[in-house]
Amino acid sequence: MQREVNTPLASTADMRLYLRDEELDRGAGLILLAERALAAAAEPARKASGLKRGEMQILLSIHQFPGQDVSSLRTRLAMTVPTCARLLGELDKRGLVARDPGGDDRRRRALHLSEDGEAVLDPIMSAMRSALREAYKITGPGDVAGARTLLETITR
Repeated sequence: MQREVNTPLASTADMRLYLRDEELDRGAGLILLAERALAAAAEPARKASGLKRGEMQILLSIHQFPGQDVSSLRTRLAMTVPTCARLLGELDKRGLVARDPGGDDRRRRALHLSEDGEAVLDPIMSAMRSALREAYKITGPGDVAGARTLLETITR
């Protein structure tokens, strides 16, 4: 499905300029660097919480997509079954995740953060929000909306 772009830049820019391989490579590199920068901003809070990186990824995914089941979580994070099971087990022991019976298939459990999970994740999210807030202030609302549209399109 083709989406119509209604920004002034899209109507005036020559698409050939930013669809060249060099520009696409640069864009991919910048997206990966941005992910690393957000992770680095969250690192002190992650360490203070006692979470492993994989545990933090799981909590962030459950926070972003509450109600997903373990299979969806594992696919979203590209984790192996044993790794996901081990990390979820450790988060369960700490009381950071809750598993509710799913809809039609009662064997599937919907994942949610517990109150303790929300509390552990809050400083991590706060650190990432701070980093994003600073970047958003510099770039402005039009660029933020465009970046969000780009990232949402990539992650479909």
